[in-house]
Amino acid sequence: MSVLLIVISVSCFGQEKIPASEKKAIIELRDQIVQDLNGNLLPFWKKYSVDPNDPNQGFYGGIAMDGTGKANAKKHNVLFARYLWTYSSAYRIFKDEESLKLAHRAYNYLSNYFWDKKNGGVFWELNADGSVSDSSKMSYGLSFAMYAFSEYYKITKNEESLEKAKTIFRLMEKYGFDKENGGYMEAFKANWTFVEGKGMAGRQAKSMNTHLHILEAYTNLYRVWPDAQLKQQMYGLIDMFWKHILNTQTHHQELYFAKDWTVSGEYDSYGHDIEFSWLFDEAGKVLGDKALIKKIQDESVKIAATQLAEGMNAEGAMIYEKEGANNYRKNISWWVQAEAIVGFLNAYEISGDKKFLDAATGVWNYIKAHMIDKQYGGWIPDLTPEGLPKANSIKADGWTCPYHNSRMGFEVYERFHALK
Repeated sequence: MSVLLIVISVSCFGQEKIPASEKKAIIELRDQIVQDLNGNLLPFWKKYSVDPNDPNQGFYGGIAMDGTGKANAKKHNVLFARYLWTYSSAYRIFKDEESLKLAHRAYNYLSNYFWDKKNGGVFWELNADGSVSDSSKMSYGLSFAMYAFSEYYKITKNEESLEKAKTIFRLMEKYGFDKENGGYMEAFKANWTFVEGKGMAGRQAKSMNTHLHILEAYTNLYRVWPDAQLKQQMYGLIDMFWKHILNTQTHHQELYFAKDWTVSGEYDSYGHDIEFSWLFDEAGKVLGDKALIKKIQDESVKIAATQLAEGMNAEGAMIYEKEGANNYRKNISWWVQAEAIVGFLNAYEISGDKKFLDAATGVWNYIKAHMIDKQYGGWIPDLTPEGLPKANSIKADGWTCPYHNSRMGFEVYERFHALK
């Protein structure tokens, strides 16, 4: 029998203590974001993601800016897992039947075409017709499949879906976990043989990004399956962040590592750092360890403050990253803005510091002005530093998807829906 865990919050700032002016600002921010979520974002994806001509009952692997589906686009593990997660979450929160139907469709497609029935886990990429294009197993992609199967189980109690999530966890621990150095390797062949130089880490063996989303997936799985080994590995992952990934002096994360955790390159990835700040907090809360939550939350606020001080442009948006001493990527990405809103609001809830609420509001105002696509719907995914759409933009591919900005809307709603 699976159990939903009670989340323990040790935030020092309860909603009942929010000053009236700040409460008014939160309600206005919440209402605008939820209106965009239910009136723009989710309708765009519901309308345009489904491929009505696919005999396999699937979704498009690519969508143009105007919503036109790309029938010949390859189908990426990450995009399809995020379809499943998004529609499952939308049904869990808002109980609309269209989202439930799309969640069923996404689950069936992942199960029938992405799932490796011989070796377990999910393939990295399919051709448009559902045949396998890249049979590799990527830890990053596996984490999103686990995340999605867990979410689908929440709304359906489909034991097969939960079993798939458990299977991925067990395979990750058997083949992906580095028993000598800790942490998880990046990429494998279909039969789980480790592959050098492939995955989110490029030429390196490990990456921050993969570990972040493994932690996210393990957290969601633990909500419905509080297994002792899973709990142990979550603590181990958190320890890896403290020891190797998070720099508690700079309040940034290192990005790429050799197998022994030797750091490769010098980056400040503002979007990943602000995303980590609240996902780290979420993991601590799900484990229910008050001492750990307090330690994490103290650092989460520092991370959010650092990104606010170093990663924002003059218009209130968060830029992408810095490489080395002063080589900045100042483009404005949809997912970075979405994570900034959640990270800043999370820091506000922990600390009560109004600067974080103001920062979240500033990012939202930038999104309204520059990123919401008033012509075709959805969001424009990538802007130049001047706030103009980048050439050759698309609405969906292997990485551009309904996950980050829809999740931001879900988070804002769930955190503040009772506020009046």
